[in-house]
Amino acid sequence: MLEKYNPKSYNHQYCNVNGIRLHYVDENSSSKRPLLLVHGWPDLWIGWREQIPFLVNLGYRVIVPSLRGFGETDAPEDSNQYTSKSVCDDLAGLLDHLELPTITVVGHDWGGFIAWKFTQFYPNRTKAVASFCTPHTPATPVRLTLEQVTTYLPDLRYQLYLVQPEAEEELNTHTREFFSSIFKPIGEMTRPLLDPVTHTFIKGRPAIEKSDALPQQILDYYVEVYNKRGFFGSLNWYKQTENNWDCSKDLSPIIQKPALMVAADKDSALPPSMSEKMKSYVPNLERHVVENSGHWILWEKPEECNAILSQWLEAVDLGSHKI
Repeated sequence: MLEKYNPKSYNHQYCNVNGIRLHYVDENSSSKRPLLLVHGWPDLWIGWREQIPFLVNLGYRVIVPSLRGFGETDAPEDSNQYTSKSVCDDLAGLLDHLELPTITVVGHDWGGFIAWKFTQFYPNRTKAVASFCTPHTPATPVRLTLEQVTTYLPDLRYQLYLVQPEAEEELNTHTREFFSSIFKPIGEMTRPLLDPVTHTFIKGRPAIEKSDALPQQILDYYVEVYNKRGFFGSLNWYKQTENNWDCSKDLSPIIQKPALMVAADKDSALPPSMSEKMKSYVPNLERHVVENSGHWILWEKPEECNAILSQWLEAVDLGSHKI
């Protein structure tokens, strides 16, 4: 029986796609209403724990992969193999393996970025697309480095540290402390992500206790998984700024599919202002802003997220029935 805070209770599966072994969770596989939930960083598939049983109870098939570089999915040594196109090809391969011609894609954080990209790379395989926190933004007119991007978006400057070897070393050494410090509701976030002096997450900073909002079993799972694999693969995602531009610069910026954007009003890295003009690129967009929520909106405000998502999914289903 599915217990949302017990990772072992989920239906874990594996397949070989696009040159890697990919792990995924597949719940309610007999349903003809498939959803693909895509996690971000430093998250894992279990970041959708508040949504998976909820959506299963609504009758959906819920498929939640571990993205390349994360968890039990392979992490290629070549950092150039972590582009958005490579990841979208992984997901298309998963759909092939499951014999699913089309699917509704729902993402959060990097997973939201991938959800939009998948819709661009594979429009014929996308029924609808939704993202929590991460807006769809068209490719810039010119190729930019990560350093240049952070001059326009200074709240993303922490990413400059994530591409340094010191970041991987720190996170591998202080894994439990790292997750205890960042997995908190916005009201408990009492200090910046990086220390303004040392520019580190944990080293040289006072210890922070785990939030009561983070179940011990869930924290232990993150620590166990990252202790086995390390942060190498997942941190390669932050080295793709120029590669991602190269592989997506010729894609149409317009997304015509039914779309949902849910912003968190207190997400400093991805504030609601970033999605205010999305309608010009995503004409069939429904947009919401959840109040008093930070970046971990999926488990910080699960009732609000689930209500918005379920109502939108119902509308998408009704719309498809009319076609």
